[in-house]
Order: sequence, then C-alpha cells, then structure tokens
Amino acid sequence: MIVDPPSYQKGSFVAAKDYARLLRRLPDLLVPGGHALVCLNAPELGMDFLQEQVQAAAPGWEFIGRVPNPPAFADAAPERALKVAVYREPELPA
Repeated sequence: MIVDPPSYQKGSFVAAKDYARLLRRLPDLLVPGGHALVCLNAPELGMDFLQEQVQAAAPGWEFIGRVPNPPAFADAAPERALKVAVYREPELPA
C-alpha cells in the first residue's frame, strides 16, 4: 500500500493535523504480511513526526526502514526533504 498524501491541500488536508486521521484507517486495509510505503513531503515535519504518527495508528506495524532519496533529489537538510518509510504488517500466527 502506498500512502502519499499532499503536504497541504487547502480545505481538505494539512499534514500536521490530518496525517493521523488518514493513518488510523490503514490497519484495517493492510493484509497480514503486507507492506506500507508511507510518504511525507512536508519540510516542516521530520521523520520523527512520521514515525510517531504510524506508531500511534498502527502499533503492530514493523518499521523496515527509510527509503533513501535518489541523488538527483539530494537535499542539504535531509530532515526537510521527502521522507519515505517502509512498514510491514506482521503475519497472522499459524
């Protein structure tokens, strides 16, 4: 599953206040063993914000890692650049 909302869309989405609402819907949508690619392109919000939001909404998801940005999109301040994280929903016990 890919989660890549706009950072800001007038009247409908502001990452700082609406990302949690979006993430709360995801645990019911991701199948056991499935992966979620969670993106955030708000320069004012860091990777910590993204990880805290996912942890609160889907505490069972396993953090796999951050996807590095390609060299063409290198940023002097990586925390202000695009943040892409991979999470995994654990398999159901056999």
